[in-house]
Amino acid sequence: MARLAPPSSAGRRPPVRRSSAGRSGRPAIVHELPQRLRLRLPLLRHPALNTARLCRVIDGLPGVRASRINVGAASLIVEHDGAATSRQAVLDLLGGLTASDLPVRATAEDGRPGVAPLVLRLALLVALPGLPPAVASLVTWATLAPRLLRGVRSLVTGGGEVELLDTAAIALGAARGNLATALTTDLLLAGGDYLEETTERRSGELLEHLLNPNPGPVWVERDTLRQVPFADVAPGDIVVINTGEAIPIDGVVVDGTAQANQSSITGESLPDRKEVGDTVIAGSTVESGRIKVRALRVGDETTTARVSAFIRESLATQSDTERLAEAYANRRVLVTVGLAAATYLFTRDLNRVISVFLIDYSCAVKLSAPVAVKSTMSQGARRGILIKGGPSIERMSQVDTFVFDKTGTLTEGTLVVTDVIPLAPETWPGERLLAMAASIEEHTRHPIADAVVRAARRKAMGHIAHADIDVVVAHGLTTTVGGEEVVVGSRHFLEDHLGLDFGPHEALAATLDLEGKLLLYLAADRRPIGIIALRDALRPDSRATLARLRALGVERLVMLTGDRAARAHALADELGIDETFAELEPEDKAEIIQRLRDEGRRVAFIGDGMNDAPALVTADVGIAMPLGADLARASADIVLLEDSLTALADTREAAQKAIGLIRSNFHAALGVNSALFVAASAGLLPPLAAAVLHNGTTLALLGRALSYTRFPDAPA
Repeated sequence: MARLAPPSSAGRRPPVRRSSAGRSGRPAIVHELPQRLRLRLPLLRHPALNTARLCRVIDGLPGVRASRINVGAASLIVEHDGAATSRQAVLDLLGGLTASDLPVRATAEDGRPGVAPLVLRLALLVALPGLPPAVASLVTWATLAPRLLRGVRSLVTGGGEVELLDTAAIALGAARGNLATALTTDLLLAGGDYLEETTERRSGELLEHLLNPNPGPVWVERDTLRQVPFADVAPGDIVVINTGEAIPIDGVVVDGTAQANQSSITGESLPDRKEVGDTVIAGSTVESGRIKVRALRVGDETTTARVSAFIRESLATQSDTERLAEAYANRRVLVTVGLAAATYLFTRDLNRVISVFLIDYSCAVKLSAPVAVKSTMSQGARRGILIKGGPSIERMSQVDTFVFDKTGTLTEGTLVVTDVIPLAPETWPGERLLAMAASIEEHTRHPIADAVVRAARRKAMGHIAHADIDVVVAHGLTTTVGGEEVVVGSRHFLEDHLGLDFGPHEALAATLDLEGKLLLYLAADRRPIGIIALRDALRPDSRATLARLRALGVERLVMLTGDRAARAHALADELGIDETFAELEPEDKAEIIQRLRDEGRRVAFIGDGMNDAPALVTADVGIAMPLGADLARASADIVLLEDSLTALADTREAAQKAIGLIRSNFHAALGVNSALFVAASAGLLPPLAAAVLHNGTTLALLGRALSYTRFPDAPA
């Protein structure tokens, strides 16, 4: 797409110029009101123009409320807030468009449904009474020919699908001389086809914003600031992004400050402040500010491109429910043929036979399933949840056991200080103890040290002066504070290496250990002065998510961890987890999941590390957390882009709704169409009424599939 140029700062609206358009590639203003523009642009006549995507780009301009495109007339209507900057932003964007900038559909998608065939059929139906009989017959058969040929092709290549039934019904009517009836029936079927294709296309277009990740030209610093094609951007390039522009690469901010909207990638609606050192994601938009970004991942390696590949792969797979529905629907065609034959044998009434042929189970059953799947995938993507197609949705709805990797999933993967316990409070009270530990630990880079420093900074504690630090790797630190030798480290280091004795405090240490806490020991002048307890921070939504999963029918919750058993069981008891496996090696996780599956359980595994990939593949449903390794994300069936465990329960609920809706639509289609069959066979339903009711049922079920597959409301 063309880059979104910053809005003009002009304070006055330039005079309206009207032209015949078509003489240049720039937009011509055909008509204008204070908050409405009608433009004509020859480029819009492109036969494969992706109007939905172009409108989304225009709608994303500041101040634009809505837009719509008429390809045939090469015109565009834009409704905006009336500001001169909003109007100018639209003109600047369209004025910079070239044919290569236009978003186009893939070849397979070029055959969009159009209204022209419907208009032609309607016009012929109106003119039919005034035509000579021979001309009327010739024109009617010519109009019906495409549908009749599809029916013949279906019989030859497909074994007799729904097109065969439509062909038989229309051909019988026309052969009996009921040209108006045959043409009206064909018009109704064409109208139904148009509405069905439009509904199905809409469900596909819900995902389309994720399928076209490549932006237009990009500004990069190479000696001077220059504009280069997106494909020429290389890792290490410094990319300059201004207000209103899309971020084209994954990278790190090296200069400037901006507010970036990442909603299209993470589902987070609030803009995120980006400063030097922060990472940015391709597909985000700079809402304000200007930043320079060093490119880390470009082209097909960017987050947006990988999301696009994930969705494309997902759309190519069908769930068992979808496949069974399609196979069952195709088999029902033979039932329809048999019922029509029986109707003729008993009644000799061809009108009844035609009515029977115009009713089938196939359309509603086959179409509503993929529409529901695409709708669920789309809504999930908008919430930062990527779902790999129908099979993942179906299996997610059936899972009865959720297995969690502890660190980074149930917990945040960062340690926090929970207790500061002075053992010599008269000289080393709690606040001084923590300040001293932080003053020493800030010289090292280690999760425990980081947690202690963060705790002291939160309490705004001052720095305690000390001598040089001696580091004993994997054991502790020693220094001198106020003439006293101070040691901070593990109990093993202080007792076994330095000969200090924490035995009198054994009961306290054991209690803290049973609570699942890591212990940092402190001594001064060769006597114990304190213990600092730390624990992996529990995600704030962990308890609520596990409770929701149980309410949604999950029978068993399991936790896997490499931590010591005491810590693992303490956390499991706090969360109400049913079974815990601790002190595991990475390869043990996949083996445990396979064992659960061998017991007949349907298992979902949630992890984030590279060593979680085998477990993600082994599970019925593998779910990767957003900060996980690339290999974990590539192995998963569902990827959470927003760092929230709540999304897990939302996905479970949405999957159950989608599969439940597909099944209820299936049964509704069987029930309604069976009733229509009975009415048609009994002579209570003439052909036109049969066509109207059948198509109406199909459209109602498609609309239900599109509208009722919903994720729970996002938290405010």
